[in-house]
Amino acid sequence: MHRVYEPPTLERHLRAHRALLRLATLEGPIDPEMLLRQAAQLAAELAAADVCWLHPRRTVHTDEAPECRCLLAEALPIVGEAPEAENGHPARPLTPAELAQAMDPYTVTPYPEDPRYLVVPLTRMDRVLAVSVLFRRGSEFTPEEMDLVGELSLHLSSVLQSQHLFAARSTLIELAQHLTSELHLTPLLETIVRAAATMVDAQASSILLIQPDGTTMRFAAVHGLNEMDRERLRSLVVPLHGSMAGSVALTGKALVSNDVARDPRFYAGVSDSLELKTRSLLAVPLVAQDRPIGALEVINHKYGDGFRPDDVDVLTLFATQAAIAIQNARLLAEREERLNQIRQLEQRKSQFIALASHELRTPLNLVSGYAALMRSYLEEMALPSEHPVMDSLGYLEHATARLIEMVGNITSLHNLETGATQLLIDRNDLVPIMRSAAADYRGWCRRKGLELQLQVPDHPVHAMCDSLETNRILHCLLSNAVKFTPEGGRIVLAATPLPDPAEGDGAPPQEVLVSVADTGPGIPPDRLDAIFERFAQLDDHLRRAQGGIGLGLPLAKGLVEKHGGRLWVESTVGVGSTFYFTLPAG
Repeated sequence: MHRVYEPPTLERHLRAHRALLRLATLEGPIDPEMLLRQAAQLAAELAAADVCWLHPRRTVHTDEAPECRCLLAEALPIVGEAPEAENGHPARPLTPAELAQAMDPYTVTPYPEDPRYLVVPLTRMDRVLAVSVLFRRGSEFTPEEMDLVGELSLHLSSVLQSQHLFAARSTLIELAQHLTSELHLTPLLETIVRAAATMVDAQASSILLIQPDGTTMRFAAVHGLNEMDRERLRSLVVPLHGSMAGSVALTGKALVSNDVARDPRFYAGVSDSLELKTRSLLAVPLVAQDRPIGALEVINHKYGDGFRPDDVDVLTLFATQAAIAIQNARLLAEREERLNQIRQLEQRKSQFIALASHELRTPLNLVSGYAALMRSYLEEMALPSEHPVMDSLGYLEHATARLIEMVGNITSLHNLETGATQLLIDRNDLVPIMRSAAADYRGWCRRKGLELQLQVPDHPVHAMCDSLETNRILHCLLSNAVKFTPEGGRIVLAATPLPDPAEGDGAPPQEVLVSVADTGPGIPPDRLDAIFERFAQLDDHLRRAQGGIGLGLPLAKGLVEKHGGRLWVESTVGVGSTFYFTLPAG
């Protein structure tokens, strides 16, 4: 049977539906406090109340006695003025204590001692955020009016939950952007604990990270405590096994305890030493790359009624992003630490190279000088060249020259890598530079039974280069060719101007191609790139018969590239190798 409403009642229903429609169609972020005020005002309109007060939820302090932890704050006037006394009953706002005793958090109910008051809980997921108290002079609220206000309260709860989730997701997006941009660990951890406490309305929060020993955890960041309590926590070592944080990290499951005093898993020793006492606790795991790295904890919900499932969901999602950011920051810190160590080693290496080069060069120059002086004396004595003394002196000179070259290569390569090498680029003729380099190796080639050919044009071949460093490049390549070419082999040093292919043969040269070819054993294809690395060798260093420490080719490549040219090798095993490099034409 359908009920027929009187006109005032029908009009009130229309207002109610319009009000509910406005709540249902709210979009974007809205201040929860403003939304609660609007809801209280709507409730007063729907119930035709003369006066409306709003009691917001207030923060509970841990130092309060349990009986003093009232749920609500003092009343805020929303609609109308405080009524005067009527029929001997004082018309006044209800106190928080009175509401705490009489309120049903799930139902709109009249105040038992005076039904002219209507108590309207405003909730979000069963959590009371405020209470609206309606008052009407002269008459009680009808069941129909209470139904209308109750329907408004239910819709408001849904809107508040939607707004809460919207705000949480927006916060997560903003934090995700911030976390990915923050690369330093300490400020990142502080941002995480501060955001975690804000997101779930907690009084304090902390991050515990698993230590390298794999058996303990330490507080890496703390928010919401005074400095003394923070220092106490930072000094604590928490066992991974046998602690709530450790259990969360190891199992990968969130943990909620809304009454830690009765929870056997909670270790009160930590809380007892702090000024802030723990009432409730929510901990979620921090997992990065499927590996636990710690736990994120929040303690004491600021409204005093504990943490809820929606708090767990939001904090778990946030912890997933936070763990990745923490791991990235830790990896970056480790990388920076390794880079610092490498820089220190490089600095020590530089100091050693500078000292060793100086200390070795002086005695080597002395030995070389005495060998030259000895040769001049022996030649004045007309000692034949085939005399054993002359052979011994030749070996001494050759070994000394190799040591001097080795020390020079070490110093030059170090200067090149550290940027200390400064080229004196000028327009030079390569022909005399190549003749001089070939002349330096003819004696060695003759003693080893090798043929050394120089193939250069009859006219100058100009290049933009540093003549001294170009000579060093040629020495590096010729030295390798002589060492690895067997007796009876041949070495060819050649230079060819290269015109720009796009401009034809008659165009002026853009580059000069220099090559050093040998008939040595060749280089395997898989080793063609490796030979240009420092200290690279083609065979086991215990079996090598050619000597050298593997710095000549890296030095030559670095010097060529500093000139703006290229160096490469083409080789066939059992046939020989040809090293090519280019220099800008002059």
